[in-house]
Formats: sequence, C-alpha cells, structure tokens
Amino acid sequence: MKKISLLFVALISIITVSCKSGTGSNIEVITVNNAEEFIKALGNDRTIILNNTEGIYLLTEAIDAAVEAGYIPHDWNLPEVGSTIIALNAPGSHELCLFNIKNLTIRGADENNYTKIYASPSFVDVLSFTGCTGITLENLELGHYPETRDCDGAVLGLYECDGITINKCELFGCGYSGILAIDTKNVKVDNSTIRDCTVSNMALYDCENFQFYNCKLISENDIDCYDSKNITFEKCLLPDIVSGDMSLIECDFFYWLPDEG
Repeated sequence: MKKISLLFVALISIITVSCKSGTGSNIEVITVNNAEEFIKALGNDRTIILNNTEGIYLLTEAIDAAVEAGYIPHDWNLPEVGSTIIALNAPGSHELCLFNIKNLTIRGADENNYTKIYASPSFVDVLSFTGCTGITLENLELGHYPETRDCDGAVLGLYECDGITINKCELFGCGYSGILAIDTKNVKVDNSTIRDCTVSNMALYDCENFQFYNCKLISENDIDCYDSKNITFEKCLLPDIVSGDMSLIECDFFYWLPDEG
C-alpha cells in the first residue's frame, strides 16, 4: 500500500511538471542594456527585454566582439543540426543568425517608443532566423544604418520557420525587403509598419498562413508573393500593386508611379 502511495505521488509530480512546462512557466526573463548583452542573452525558452538606456542597439560591432571573445561561433555555413546562435561570415563582417531557436521573445521595454536594433552592412539581414519556432518580436525598430539605399540584405529574414509573431514593430529601409520569408508558415504581424525598402515591402516564397492586421506597408515597391497560400491583409494600408494570391479585407491603398529612370 505504501509503495502504491509513493507511485501515486510520483505520478502527480510528473504531471505537475509537465503542466508547468506546457504553460511556459519555465521561460526565463532577461533584461539587457546594450547590444553585447543582447547577443549573449539569445537562446531557447526566454524573454529578452531591451532597455532603452542607450537608445540604439548597434549589432555589427557587438557581433564582431562576441566572435572575437568566443561567445558565439562563426562560420561560412549554418550547422546541419542543433540549436545555436551563429555569426555567419560575410566579407569584412558577420550576419547574426538564430538557428533552430525555440520559444524566444525579443521585446523593447518602452511600449511607447521603439527600441532600435540596427546593423550596418547593407548586404546582411538585420535579424535572420532559420528553422526557428515560437518567436515573438515586439516594440522594435529594425533596419540597416547608416545606409539609406541599395541594400542587398533583408531587414527580417525568416527561413523554414514556424510560429512567428511581430507586434508593434517598424521595419525600415535601407533593407532589400522588409520581410524576406522562404518556406515559412504561421506568421502574425499586427500594428506594424514596413517602409522605404529598396526592392519590395515583403517577399514570400513557398509560405503559408501569414496574417497582417492593422499594418502599413508603405515602401514604393511591390508586395511579392510566390507559390504561397493563405496570405491575408486586414485593415492595412498597402501599395496599389501587389504580386501573388492574397486576401485583402477592408484595406486602404495608396498609388504611386514606379521610377522609369
């Protein structure tokens, strides 16, 4: 009888731990004050709060310093397995890539002012996610700086990701595209702006289930959508030229003439 009671208690303990894990109670909350601390804090199962004490999180120099100090690995290619933060080698610089990261929230501390995350080389993505799930970005302004045109890198790169939430963010040019997504699904973008990008507001390839609500896509460029499905814009401001199959619900449009020169 005593053994049965002990087994019952053990079973209840296992169920309790499982329930806590399922509700996200194991999510670690980390507050950071600069780009170096931000890079060190990246990982699975955590919420990172970015204080606005310095105003701008300049990633490029911080990535180089993290590589030199050995905080993050660097290579020319992504690893084949595992979950890591890696600095992809680029000519004279690095691109920060989050690989197979799960359950990560990056949030600016001030709900009334964006926390700025900038990268300086125009040929890398400002933030790049590959194979990631359960990612949330909130209260952030992302873009290349001080470049103002002719970017080759996207502002936000989503590659083979699932379950991405972007809320109250601004993605600005210089950026080749505000969002470049390939083979990515289940993305929600709310109350956000994409502006002044070089080639397209957004480019989706082989994606599905993207929902935009109360957003402004106001670069004088197209919205490109290729081999993608269930792409919905509701109560958004959009350019009058779009490419691909999309659902438009109660949207407003602005008109512009492409530069022929």
